[in-house]
Amino acid sequence: MLWFLGGKKNAVKSNTKGRGGEGVSLEIVDPRDVDGHCLITGNLQIRGDVYFSGQLRVDGRIDGKVSVFEGGKGQLVISKGAVINGPVFATSVLADGTVNGPMDVEEKLECRANAVIRGRVLYGSIHITDGAKIEAQCTQRVSTSNLTLAAEENGQPQPLLATRDVTTKL
Repeated sequence: MLWFLGGKKNAVKSNTKGRGGEGVSLEIVDPRDVDGHCLITGNLQIRGDVYFSGQLRVDGRIDGKVSVFEGGKGQLVISKGAVINGPVFATSVLADGTVNGPMDVEEKLECRANAVIRGRVLYGSIHITDGAKIEAQCTQRVSTSNLTLAAEENGQPQPLLATRDVTTKL
């Protein structure tokens, strides 16, 4: 089964059975319901916004926003040599390439040895491997349930975010 994303409004699902394409069927579906694997190959450059759900692997270059669909979940994999110039919004990110722009990672951000991250970063948890280069203001999300408990215990409002300024090359 192949998925062809056609912008933010629709996607085409293609089922092929047999050899030579006999039994090919196409169906228009809402792309937010597509929960599969997508690949942007190394010889592909995209100028514009990319929306996804499921898993998106980028081996090429994107000049624009990369985001999960509103209310959706998605893992972004940025391969060695891949480049994203623009904001990134994902549930989790595994980076071994370059991101030039702000990142909002709901859960885990993993930066491998070849990762280069430039911009503001908001994350749930982070893992940085030796060799990764981070030139960013990094802000960790704080669990709102823990904040509520702490506020109840001492009767004072708590900050929502913990912020660190980071410019490092490990």
